[in-house]
This record gives sequence, C-alpha cells and structure tokens, in this order.
Amino acid sequence: MIDEALAQTISGLTRDSGARVGVCAQTLDGKHRLAMAADAIYPTASSIKLFVLYTLLARAERGEFSLADRLELDSNQAQPGSGVLFHLDGGLRPTLKDLATLMMMISDNTALILLQNHLGIDSVNREIERLGLTQTRYGDWRRFAREYADSMKFGTASPQDFTDFLLRMFRGELLAATSTALFWDIMRIQKYIEPLRRHLPVSPWSREFGLPESNWVASKGGLLDDCACESGLVRVRDGGWVISIMIADLPLIGKQPEIGENLISKISHRVFETWAPYYDGGTST
Repeated sequence: MIDEALAQTISGLTRDSGARVGVCAQTLDGKHRLAMAADAIYPTASSIKLFVLYTLLARAERGEFSLADRLELDSNQAQPGSGVLFHLDGGLRPTLKDLATLMMMISDNTALILLQNHLGIDSVNREIERLGLTQTRYGDWRRFAREYADSMKFGTASPQDFTDFLLRMFRGELLAATSTALFWDIMRIQKYIEPLRRHLPVSPWSREFGLPESNWVASKGGLLDDCACESGLVRVRDGGWVISIMIADLPLIGKQPEIGENLISKISHRVFETWAPYYDGGTST
C-alpha cells in the first residue's frame, strides 16, 4: 500500500530545499510503501560502495578468492577523502575483509581503490547487471582526487534500485546464508552518526557490548559537493523497512554539507514516526 499521507508530509519537508529529492522505502512485510521520484537517477557518492561489498562477497562465494587474502597498501594508490589508509605508511597488508570493513565503516577511499583494483570496475558493473538494476552504474574512483566535483562519474543509481536490492538481500535471495549474514554484519559496523539514524532511538555500540537491541540500522551514506544520499535497512522490534534517500543539486551543499544530511535525517525520522508503531512486538533479529 502506498503511504500517500507520509508522501505528502515528506513533500512538505523537501519543497523549499531547491534540490532534487528521491525517496523509496518499503516495510519488510510489504504492507507499506513510499515512492517519491524513486525512478529518477541521482549521483550516489560513496553509497555505491555497497555494490563493491556485494561483488566482493559474491565472487568470494564462487571460490574466485578468499576474504582472508591480503593486499599490500601501496602509497601510490592512496586516495584522499574519507578514511584512514591515506594517512598511513605503505606496506600494510590488510585482508580483503579488512578492506571491506574499512570501506563501509569509515567509507575509506583507499580501501575502495585497493578493492576496485582487485575486482575490476567491469566486474562490479557485471554483478549490478546480473541483479537487473538497470539504473545503477559504478564509476572509476581512481579519478576521484582530480574530478570529485563531477559526482555523476563515480556512481549513479535510483532510490528504487537501492531499495529493491536491499529487500532481496534481506530476504536472502542473492547470496548464501553465511555471505548474507556477513554483508549485514559489515553494514552495521560503522560508528558515524549517519543521517539515516541520527534522530532514531538506535545505538551503534549496543551489539558490541552485548546490550539488547530493539532497533538497529545497517546503511551506507555518501556526500559530495552537490549530493547527499543514504540507503539501508532499519529494523524496529519485530519489523522494519528498507529505505533509500537521494538528494542532488542542493544549493550551497558544497559550503554547508550538513544541509543535505539534515534533510535525510528529517525524512528518516518522519518515516520512523509513521511506521515504527506498527512493529511493537519483541526484539528483532
């Protein structure tokens, strides 16, 4: 069922932003759905790294390599922007799983480059094509330091594609159970207070300390000079939803990046306020 009232509320939040805003969300039980410019194509910024993670897991599952294989950090491959490897000395030999964790947890661009060189750009796009995601494309992040202002070069997608993919991952339709569990485990590790969960009753540390979790979020965001986006899974007690929010052409985002992030937070919070009361059973798993 399309939630028209929620769509109208969110339209009110975005009306004066001056940006292109696309939103797609669906509850895990399929009872509620939200779609606003969901088929339009937007720059993904770092949220495209989600498909690099998927490609890594899919190919490892097929036996092409092991996630325990190691790649040596070459300072010549270091990429500026988010992350820590850019600032470390060469010679480190992290595993493929380590690199995937850094890429998702702190959006490490150097970890992404090492994985991109190992997998190949075409390999990532072939996996996306196999998934049937016709509006999603992965770009060449080796050009990021020189051309980061042209965000469409590094990844494009629609909120619909992200949401469809995440629903299929949640249902376990794409990878074996072990790989699927690892996908969500890595997606949950990040400690940034990402926009999607900023105003939600969620702690990113509860799981590590063995504390009960009735709500949790697994997501990947992205931010460049002209765009902000985040896509992920929001678990609420015995239910939840997948959601993708993509924003482009927002005035002043290059000078005030919090504008785009704040808009994502407001939309996510409004979805939570509307849909969370439907799921008031026990703790989600």
